[in-house]
Formats: sequence, C-alpha cells, structure tokens
Amino acid sequence: MYQNCPIYVPILLALAAFGYIYNRWVDSLERQGHDRGYMSFIVALGCAVTLAGAGFIVGLEATLWALVCFAASGIPMIAGSVGRYCRARTQQKRECLEHDADRMRR
Repeated sequence: MYQNCPIYVPILLALAAFGYIYNRWVDSLERQGHDRGYMSFIVALGCAVTLAGAGFIVGLEATLWALVCFAASGIPMIAGSVGRYCRARTQQKRECLEHDADRMRR
C-alpha cells in the first residue's frame, strides 16, 4: 500500500479540487433553489467521487466494500429524502388549491 505513496498526493489534490468546484456548484444550486428534493443525490455523488479517488489508494476490493457500506446506509436516507420532498410538494399543492378555491368563493 505505501509503496504507491507518490500517487497519493495527486489523488488527494484532485479530490480537494473536486470538493472546491463541487461546493461552488452546490452553492449556486442552493441560491437558485434547484437543490430542493435532490440534496441526498448531491451528497451521494460527492461520496461516489471520493470513493473513486480512494479506490486508487486502498484498492478495488476495499473500495467495493466501502461502496456496499455507503449504499446500505445511504439508500434509506435517499428514499427518506425523496419521500419528505414529495410530501412537502403535495402539501404545497394542496395549500395552493385551497387558496385558489377560497379566492374563487369571494
């Protein structure tokens, strides 16, 4: 593992550069409101890129096991996030329809 130390620095620098650029992109999504309902996917993509970089350091088998572990903990979080977003959107639509119905009655 440590015989490949020279490759660690470029991998870590590439991951840091990705993190910086990805953060700026996510920041712009948040400012525009385009992240709503997608944050869990944004986090999952960041984790996947980090795992890809780690794969060059720890090897394929360890990376695949880490991927399985992330999937085991992340899939319920993604499903919950999507469910919460859908419920919030349904509630918003219901409130808009009720508001429109109230206005029409007047």
